Amino acid sequence: MTLRPTGDRPAGTVEVVLTGELDIAALDDAERQVEEAEAGGPALLILDLSRLTFVDSSGVRLALLADDRARAAGRRVALRLGVGPARRVFQALGLLDKLDIVPAEPDDVRPDDATR
Repeated sequence: MTLRPTGDRPAGTVEVVLTGELDIAALDDAERQVEEAEAGGPALLILDLSRLTFVDSSGVRLALLADDRARAAGRRVALRLGVGPARRVFQALGLLDKLDIVPAEPDDVRPDDATR
């Protein structure tokens, strides 16, 4: 799990890229990463879940709580879900229309491609 520099993104944007599995065992580390990113008070926090190979309700809760905190502080959280497990979970729960979703980046690797 890493913080990605803003690069060509608008100023005030921070991106947290989560990789591997996001479940109860990885939740503490993921929460620390998100809290570290939030500490700077970015106008937009992007949670990139597109590289996850697995996500369960712990990951969904992480995203929903980050979204709640951002709204309360007058900030935004957006999710990058890609086409893999994260998108399927958020879609199955009917959350795609309720959260800010940003498209995958052209150079993003799909989770199932990473093992080939």
